[in-house]
Amino acid sequence: MKKKAALLYLVFTSALLCVCCNSLPDDKSAKTGHPIEGVWELSHFYHLANGDTLSVDTSKVQHKIYLEGHVIWNTDPAPDASEWHGYGTYTFKNDTITETLTSMSRSMQSNVNTYVIPIERSKNTYKQVNTYERNDTVFKNIEIYKKLN
Repeated sequence: MKKKAALLYLVFTSALLCVCCNSLPDDKSAKTGHPIEGVWELSHFYHLANGDTLSVDTSKVQHKIYLEGHVIWNTDPAPDASEWHGYGTYTFKNDTITETLTSMSRSMQSNVNTYVIPIERSKNTYKQVNTYERNDTVFKNIEIYKKLN
């Protein structure tokens, strides 16, 4: 009888250990609850017009931080010294980030303060494409970010 109890105890303990070990987070995104949460740095910026690449920039400094439903981003001032930064809330669903900015630089101020941004992501990078039209030209800004934490 003692052998059965010891064997049952050993099986139960082993099973409990397996369940606990398998439920532990194995990366930083699991600890934060969202795969998009963290600090991101721009690595590539592409500007296109009607599908043609107008410019590629790998030296642009820009960061985004997503944390507990909040977003903040900044970038180096433009050549004309205009500031570009924003703060607000975000949601992430079906590989789409929806940012609602509540505070932003003067250069960002407009009638639009909610941005719906479809993204393509991997474990440590994501790509966002912002599309807009001016006259008869369709512009795309493609931003590729790498995760810093």
